[in-house]
Amino acid sequence: VLMKPLILSDEKPQIIKRVISSETANSVTKMMTSAVEKNIIAAISNYSIAGKTGTAFVPIFGGKGYTDEVINTYVGFAPAPNPKFVVLIKLDKPAGAPLAGRSVVPAFRELTQFILNYYNIAPDKI
Repeated sequence: VLMKPLILSDEKPQIIKRVISSETANSVTKMMTSAVEKNIIAAISNYSIAGKTGTAFVPIFGGKGYTDEVINTYVGFAPAPNPKFVVLIKLDKPAGAPLAGRSVVPAFRELTQFILNYYNIAPDKI
């Protein structure tokens, strides 16, 4: 669902339009939750976390092809069944950690754990 952006916390959320079907959203959420459950680096006890890595090679600007350097990303949301927030971590050309699992995923997990605790978001898996 596309929501109207809010600047002030006392504004009420407004739905602009649905951009994908509920069925598609549920399918993607299940796939992203499964990815976290199979690769537990991003998992947080008692919470359903949905997330996915992304890796892209840096192009050779002004030329053809790509360098050996990468851009790592990890995007996720929690709790997966009823998300309260989205986190995106992006690192350009991470030194010594070319794999997303060793660079952005630990940062995602740490930030997500902080947000869950800070906003006192109740666990959805007990």
